[in-house]
Amino acid sequence: MSFQPVLPLTGYAGWRFLERTMERQQEAFNNSPATRKELDYFASNIGKVTSADELASDYRLLKVALGAFGLQDEIGNKYFIKKVLTEGVDDKGALANKLADKSYYKLAEAFRFISSGGSAAAIEKDFASELSLKIEGAGYLAVTTSTGDVAYTRDASLKRGADGQIVTAEGYTVASVTDASDEKIAFSGVTIPDLAKSVSINDKGQVYGYFEEGGQGLLLGRLALSSFADEESLAVLGADQTTEEADATPVDREQAYFVATEESGKPIAGRALQDGFGSFVRGEAVEAVEAQQAFDTETIAAAFLTRSFEVAVGEQDDSMRLALNIDRELATLSAGDMSEDAKWFSIMGSEPMRAVFDTAFGLPNSFASLDLDRQLDVYKARAKAMFGEASVVQFSDDGMRDKLIKLYMVRTETNTGAGYSSGQIALRLLGG
Repeated sequence: MSFQPVLPLTGYAGWRFLERTMERQQEAFNNSPATRKELDYFASNIGKVTSADELASDYRLLKVALGAFGLQDEIGNKYFIKKVLTEGVDDKGALANKLADKSYYKLAEAFRFISSGGSAAAIEKDFASELSLKIEGAGYLAVTTSTGDVAYTRDASLKRGADGQIVTAEGYTVASVTDASDEKIAFSGVTIPDLAKSVSINDKGQVYGYFEEGGQGLLLGRLALSSFADEESLAVLGADQTTEEADATPVDREQAYFVATEESGKPIAGRALQDGFGSFVRGEAVEAVEAQQAFDTETIAAAFLTRSFEVAVGEQDDSMRLALNIDRELATLSAGDMSEDAKWFSIMGSEPMRAVFDTAFGLPNSFASLDLDRQLDVYKARAKAMFGEASVVQFSDDGMRDKLIKLYMVRTETNTGAGYSSGQIALRLLGG
């Protein structure tokens, strides 16, 4: 049996009861077996998704994805949802940027790995930003190429490979040095476990994994550096050694891969900041990762829980659901950095928020058919008359949002035939 919120009262009195018991009721809802089952499935399977088709074809995944943004009623409109997800948000002409309801924009932004051609698992787990480094001073990374050859490079823009190993942008495994001896290189490299939430590499090349927020880092290994007696004599990996030097293509020695030659001498292994070797410093994140926003499963899950609780409340009292929604949405919108007019237009474009304001302002159903600029003027005038200011920013204050909700609740009761006299309505509006 699914969780059912406890709502013994209606109207503003019911709202006050819900506010007082919200934390306990939300916790009970979050921990209900049905809810946990949905979120466990989402967490276990979202990493397999690489396209809008795959997401839309899995009802349980799509239910959580849409529910997190209040779009659960659109679950049958798969073609439309796939178009929103596929086009993303980066192109100004994308569908999500054209829609008045910004819930679709938020959906496309959260799942932007789909429009970027990636996957939730890949974006979340490659740690490319944490592993984007530079070598400052002397030293080369030793790597094992896809053909099993050993090569050397100063390009330290690293990431986590499919097997968990730290690899270069080309997928070459980066060698490590053991604590037992500076003389030996472990070409098996450093492996980042699947359970690691984050990683860090210090200037010595020591790699730490973190398995819980605020937890102690676990040393996973240490990246090795190598030097040569004559590094200018290193040969470019894969280059034709018979090519005349004058005809050779210029080489970027900070990006290229090299192999040892008789003239360069054998590699000398060591550690960063020891025996003349340089250090590791933070580099710029890989461009592809900077262009993508990491997929955050926990944020999606939290939003799904909040919205789903509101839906459960709405199944008993829709006015309570609208009050919960506007209390949350208006707090975010009012504190945003867009213009005041843009904020009002956002309210007009959101059916749930508009329902609350139109009711609180005493506006008829036909009001929505007026010219938008005329609607804007009326909204501002009513806001100033009832709340003291014509701005949306005033609703960043908890007390002002409560005043709005109270006005909405009282008018809703009146509109549904609660039978209050004009004197009773006045007392309720004044706090009686």
